[in-house]
Amino acid sequence: MNNRARLLFQDSKGKLYISTYDGISIYDGTRFTNYNKKNGLASYMVNDFAEMGDDSIWILPNANKIQCLVKGRLRDFIPADKFSPLVNQFIKCSDGFYYALADEGLFRLEDNRFVKIPINGLPQGVVPKTFLTGVEVEKKLFLLFNPDYRGNGENLLVYDLTQKQLLGYNHDLHASCLLNPWGNELWIATATGLFRMEKLGKPGEPVTLEPLPDSYHIPKDLVVSVMYKDRQSNLWMATGKGVCRIKKGGEITWFTTQNGLTTNFQTSIFQDRENNIWFTNDQTGLSKLSNQQLAFYPYAVFKDGYAPTGIFIGRGSDSVWLYDGNHHRVSLQLPNGQTKEFTNNEPQHPPFSKFVAGNERYLLSGNKIYRWIANQKNNHYSLSIKYDDSPSIFGYFTTATDKDGNIVTASNKLVLLTKDKVVTQPLDYMVDQITIDKNNRVWTASRSNRLFCFQISDSDNHATLSLQRKFDSIVKSSPRSITADKDGNIWIGTRDEGLFCLQFNGLTIRSMLQATTIDGLSENFVNYLFCDKDNNIWACTPSGLDKVRLVNNRFVVENVTRSSNLYSPIYEIQQTLSGMLWIFSSAGIITYSPVRMPMNNWKPQLSFSNSVISKSGQAAIPSNGELRYFENNLVFQLSAPTYIDEKQTRFSYLLEGSGHKSWSEPSTDASINFVNLPPGTYTLRAKAIFLHGLYPTAESSYTFAILPPWWQTWWFKLLSGMSLLALVLLGLRYYINRKLELQRVVLEKRRAIEKERTRIATDMHDDLGAGLSQIKFLSEAIGMKKQQHLPIEEEISSIRVFSVEMIDKMGEIVWALNEKNDTISDLLSYTRSYAAEYLQQNGILCHVEEPDVIPQDYVSSEFRRNIYLTVKEILHNVVKHAQATEVFINIAISDSLSIQIRDNGIGIGNARNNLFGNGLMNMNNRIQELNGHFEIIENNGTQVNMLVPLNP
Repeated sequence: MNNRARLLFQDSKGKLYISTYDGISIYDGTRFTNYNKKNGLASYMVNDFAEMGDDSIWILPNANKIQCLVKGRLRDFIPADKFSPLVNQFIKCSDGFYYALADEGLFRLEDNRFVKIPINGLPQGVVPKTFLTGVEVEKKLFLLFNPDYRGNGENLLVYDLTQKQLLGYNHDLHASCLLNPWGNELWIATATGLFRMEKLGKPGEPVTLEPLPDSYHIPKDLVVSVMYKDRQSNLWMATGKGVCRIKKGGEITWFTTQNGLTTNFQTSIFQDRENNIWFTNDQTGLSKLSNQQLAFYPYAVFKDGYAPTGIFIGRGSDSVWLYDGNHHRVSLQLPNGQTKEFTNNEPQHPPFSKFVAGNERYLLSGNKIYRWIANQKNNHYSLSIKYDDSPSIFGYFTTATDKDGNIVTASNKLVLLTKDKVVTQPLDYMVDQITIDKNNRVWTASRSNRLFCFQISDSDNHATLSLQRKFDSIVKSSPRSITADKDGNIWIGTRDEGLFCLQFNGLTIRSMLQATTIDGLSENFVNYLFCDKDNNIWACTPSGLDKVRLVNNRFVVENVTRSSNLYSPIYEIQQTLSGMLWIFSSAGIITYSPVRMPMNNWKPQLSFSNSVISKSGQAAIPSNGELRYFENNLVFQLSAPTYIDEKQTRFSYLLEGSGHKSWSEPSTDASINFVNLPPGTYTLRAKAIFLHGLYPTAESSYTFAILPPWWQTWWFKLLSGMSLLALVLLGLRYYINRKLELQRVVLEKRRAIEKERTRIATDMHDDLGAGLSQIKFLSEAIGMKKQQHLPIEEEISSIRVFSVEMIDKMGEIVWALNEKNDTISDLLSYTRSYAAEYLQQNGILCHVEEPDVIPQDYVSSEFRRNIYLTVKEILHNVVKHAQATEVFINIAISDSLSIQIRDNGIGIGNARNNLFGNGLMNMNNRIQELNGHFEIIENNGTQVNMLVPLNP
């Protein structure tokens, strides 16, 4: 969050919590997760942390509020009485209670509330508030407080947890920090130096302090701002000049900006569960001392501008030769810490030289080998030619020492140097490094991809070099380095294909294994190889130094320098008899102790630190793991907290339920993304692989389910099936009913036809039959009268009348049967024509009102017949009974047909009963058959209203 870091805290799962002046950062080895006021933090500054349960971290901000992180979600803790002090430090003491050192005083957390502890017995005017820091020693709380908080240093107060009373105090102490180094001792750092508590007086009396004794090996001039004791009982003290580590025996090591610290001013020191030491500061943030086996000496620390250009350690020796070719100086670092220096001021001193030592000491330069001779009296050295290989164009910069102490070197030929003899063997091309195995065989790989094996026989004047075997095209890329391990394997480093391990049966290659950056190498360019006493392979690359082991034919790679944030090119590595490794880099000399600090049985656990739904605003996956069908774009973040070479952690996963059966390729990416997962139940299995081999593979799993959409659920499918079955049944029922309806319509049509036929037959029988019978009778009467010579004009006239009526009847029948007349327009036209003609024949004026536009809607024959006969019957009654001179017919059409017939006659009068006997009843029945309305109104004549729906 901010480079001004204040303090560190680590939870039981290994995550680091870093308090800064702009919020907190949580580091799990792969990512930083940050919180500040924008994320709900009560204050930008956090004073302390405490772990209160599984995945529950209390955060004590610089405010009157307590907050907690539960599964990555920030919440407020509200005490029972809703009072929260401003807590500066939170301590869990031996009595089982948490104590809050707050601005308002000293509090104990009881029953979900902060209970203030009364402190009595201080001098008058000294108020026990603004408690800043404290430590428990032997059930006593030693506290630093500053009532005025003016930055003038703190007062000391001692509180007895058992007796619950003040035991002692010391005001105007100007203390900065407290430390319990061991036992019941208490150290106090003040502006004037370090002191320890000598004794406690009676309750309420001042505490007596004394300087630290000389036996503690603590420098007297230390002005300390931070004190810390690690699990190995080393004391760490931060001063304005850097940090010093003081071991039990008094050995002091300083860590400053010259050997890696970014600043000499530290705000806190912390040791994590893996024994890494962390430093916080308010300038550059965070520094980590991840490997206390490693010490770095930059060239800037060497005196008078001298800096080594090469190192050499003889076989079976603890002495280290450092050669400075720029100043012609050789330094011998003796095991007892003493140093011998030898110089040469000759102007013809060979440039670009390499110093080596065996039975004799040599300086290799260009195409010449010089015998190096030291003068112990004046600490000068002289040179004499040992071997001149002028035709050679390559220098002698790769060497090895055989079992007899002879030096072997190479250019475009192999050279064995004994005391009195030089033995050579030709090589086909340039060689960068040679190695000698346990059988005193020399192995070298040339840049032409050929591997040579030579045997050294005898020694001194009888020594020989004989070629045992040559291997062609052994590796994929040009070799640059080579070494032999104690198992008889030959390791070859290449220009850009990484590292190869050749396993042999005799001089026959049995198998070949390859390691690259995928397996954890710092770089695929390996320029130097070395096998140490423990059979570890050390690979020097332009990006750093790697420690490589072969375990069950699998490479285990530890990035030694990169894990300590050293990225300088590494040129060479040597080992002393006692095991100390000396490393020559471009930035300085590095030493590495092979003895690793105990790991405290800590093993990083793999967990799903965060799981979100990426399409819904980064919402968290529900605790039950059930997601809706559209929440199928998921992001899972893995965490396997380890801070030893965390760049060597690889993550792999397998999603069971997706159909994939193989694990993903190991990657440094700790995030897993899934897009458009189909509905189903899944188990995400993940594993963290630690390439350095310090921890076993950690595995974890997470089960979740993406629910199907509602249209794919079992209940919807069941409902759909039932609905489909119901639709089929309804369709079948509709089909059957439709078929029956069609059959019914056909039958009704047949019945209607039969009915119409019957009606026509009846009409013809009733109307035409009666007329024909009358004509028959009149005809017979005429015949009889003719025989009797009686007049027949009356009968002939009657026949004429009956014939006209029969013609009219037949016309009506034909009109009713004609389909062309099945419209309301035809009905009204025919009816209007009949009314006008009939009334005119009887001397009655006819007035008709009808719409300008009459629709051509279809009407049935029954409708036409009933309307026509009703109108006909009404007009017949007018002519026969009304004695009217005028008839008014009004026709209106909407959803119904309205016909109003009004006359100016005498009304129904006494004829009502007669009329209702047959005629009126028939008219009413006809209209009711059409679902219409029929009424007769008597008002200055007679008015008949008919209203018949057109779509009954």
